[in-house]
Amino acid sequence: MKTPRSIAAALLAASTMLIAPGCASGVSGLSPISAIAAPEMTVAPGDKLRVSVQDLPAMDGEYTVDDAGTISLPMIKDVRVAGLGYRETERAVEQALVSQQVLLEPTVSIQPLELRPVYVMGEVNRPGEVSYRQGMTVFAAISVAGGYTYRANQAEVAVTRTHNGRTVTGTATADTPIRPGDRIMVHERWF
Repeated sequence: MKTPRSIAAALLAASTMLIAPGCASGVSGLSPISAIAAPEMTVAPGDKLRVSVQDLPAMDGEYTVDDAGTISLPMIKDVRVAGLGYRETERAVEQALVSQQVLLEPTVSIQPLELRPVYVMGEVNRPGEVSYRQGMTVFAAISVAGGYTYRANQAEVAVTRTHNGRTVTGTATADTPIRPGDRIMVHERWF
């Protein structure tokens, strides 16, 4: 015959087996974000760019990438730039200048001015939008968001980003580089 103590121990063991799978962090089963989506800087809608064209000061200025992924420049109209790296964007503008016979051998310089914000959610003290800065890591973004709450799983967080036109989610550590538009989710730790 089982004693009340052994029955209680059996019930505790059974309930732990039922609860344990639900206690896994929200990042279990995800691959590292760096293995899924390389942290390459690309141009996207909402980015503000500074464009300089050598020998053509009328085109120099600040331009915002519209929702269609283009920038509208004087003399050459719209140039599709979304998804391109900054050097590729320079080449796209140069090709447009040559194809529309504005310049024969243009030299274009493009620099990011204002990039899409990063969003930090979950177990941080001030969740919300964080301005992106060049070289930003998960740790830096969480620091700007007021740091971790006492319930936060600080070992791993989930990062969601758009890569090659699709949304991917993976795990990240404090040193993982982030990109403009990334969404960082800090999950609650259970034990």
